Amino acid sequence: MVEDVLRAKVIAAFAGIPKPAVIAPHPCPECDELAEDFAGFSGETLSDAVFDNHVWDLPLLSDEAKHYYLSAWLLRAVPNDGWNDACDSLVYALEADHRWSPNPPYTEAQWVAIDAVLEKAAQGVDPVTVENVEKARRCLPR
Repeated sequence: MVEDVLRAKVIAAFAGIPKPAVIAPHPCPECDELAEDFAGFSGETLSDAVFDNHVWDLPLLSDEAKHYYLSAWLLRAVPNDGWNDACDSLVYALEADHRWSPNPPYTEAQWVAIDAVLEKAAQGVDPVTVENVEKARRCLPR
């Protein structure tokens, strides 16, 4: 039940974000593929196959695209069966502090949802992973 409430919190917090004009700003085959694959989806509707193919590509997204598609990572990081690549990718991207300044900016509700997902995802994992999650949580605006 907690997972359902957390998923609903993420969906509500990220509803209404405008679709980005630019998905991946760097012109290269990898970014072009990412942009093409994501173009027909929102963060909430991104297919598992497309997500799995690009789970590590969060840093490649433009600021606005990261804002628009971040819910795909958050929804998959809400653990039903423990830590996963979506969790790792999200923590890595937050620690990198790269392209987190979209216009319009993240709302307080969005930062709270991100923090709640990280807190939930870190339950029951090894101490090193908990430490990495705590580092990522400290990167969130307070």
